[in-house]
Amino acid sequence: MFQTLRKKIQSLTETQQNIITVILVLFNIGIVIFWINFWVSLPKTTPTKTEQPSSAAGLFKSGDIGEISKEEAEQKEILSLPLVIFNTFGVISEIKTDRLIVQGSGSNFADKQPRSLTIIFTNSTETLTPGQKVKYQGLDGLKHLKPGMEIGIQGSENIRGKIEFRASIINIF
Repeated sequence: MFQTLRKKIQSLTETQQNIITVILVLFNIGIVIFWINFWVSLPKTTPTKTEQPSSAAGLFKSGDIGEISKEEAEQKEILSLPLVIFNTFGVISEIKTDRLIVQGSGSNFADKQPRSLTIIFTNSTETLTPGQKVKYQGLDGLKHLKPGMEIGIQGSENIRGKIEFRASIINIF
């Protein structure tokens, strides 16, 4: 097939061969320009911020509240706190539409001082009754809580040094 095409091109005059060559070069340049325009005109994708942390680093980042220096810890004879904490407990002081205000025990702070915590409920938050007999999913769990109840809180992220965080599990004691 290529030999036949080659013979036909060789049978043309030199001017006709030059015209075909110019047409083929222009055609190839047109294809290159088309692909460059196509790739340049594609929308730039930028990562969007999501509500949940998108990486493991975000899950393990601690807050700054209640942090103390090593010298202060030694003076007060406070045991060192782990860098990552997911659990704490406290007493419910107020119930809002999508969150709880809890008087925390201070177990998630290096200085061990009790603080008011804001616990945010999400669609994946589970609320467990005493003995973990019944489980309520999402905001439905808020209906079964009352001020004065003592609860255990498991965060969906590192809660060390944080007074506001999302809960994954709430245990009623």
